Amino acid sequence: MNKSLKTEGKFEAILFDMVGVLIFKRPGYQASTLDEINADKIEKLYNHIDDKKLLRDINQNMHLGEKELEKALCCIPAKYEKFSEIWKLLPKLKESYKMAVINNGNALAQKYWDEKFNFSIFDTFVNSAVEGIRKPDPEIYLITCKRLGKRPDDCLFMDDSLENVEAANKLGMKTIWWNKEEGRDKAFERFKSLIF
Repeated sequence: MNKSLKTEGKFEAILFDMVGVLIFKRPGYQASTLDEINADKIEKLYNHIDDKKLLRDINQNMHLGEKELEKALCCIPAKYEKFSEIWKLLPKLKESYKMAVINNGNALAQKYWDEKFNFSIFDTFVNSAVEGIRKPDPEIYLITCKRLGKRPDDCLFMDDSLENVEAANKLGMKTIWWNKEEGRDKAFERFKSLIF
């Protein structure tokens, strides 16, 4: 175990929210192409649990063909960028902690997210549309813990949704709320104070 990280039994696994912790919308991003506009419309239709319903909603509301749909889906992750400060830490964290992503999102664009961001450093990536449940349902946190071989009180969970953070806290997880109003830098400093 790496001596530079705090390991006094505080936690053994770190569970990250995706958008709002690991990645953020590019500053000044505005949809300009038809594919980008379609991507924005698809995001507004997300229900985060049922991709079949999402596809039906896309067909009913947007009337996209298969090729148009794929072009739009690949534009969804294109509008985001890594929060580089946290990604630089991941290899070091991997030496001492199990790591997971818990994402409320569809699975239709997952291959494009993976292509752009490469989540392979994480031990597991739990997607609400695949599981059929979404945060703040306690079950999605418990599924993640089981896949990591950890108990909730072994875990630190970070999210920009207070509701999701409170749900994790009720399970006994240590938590950090990435409050959008405070800005990500304050949350990141809190995170670093726990691990270094």
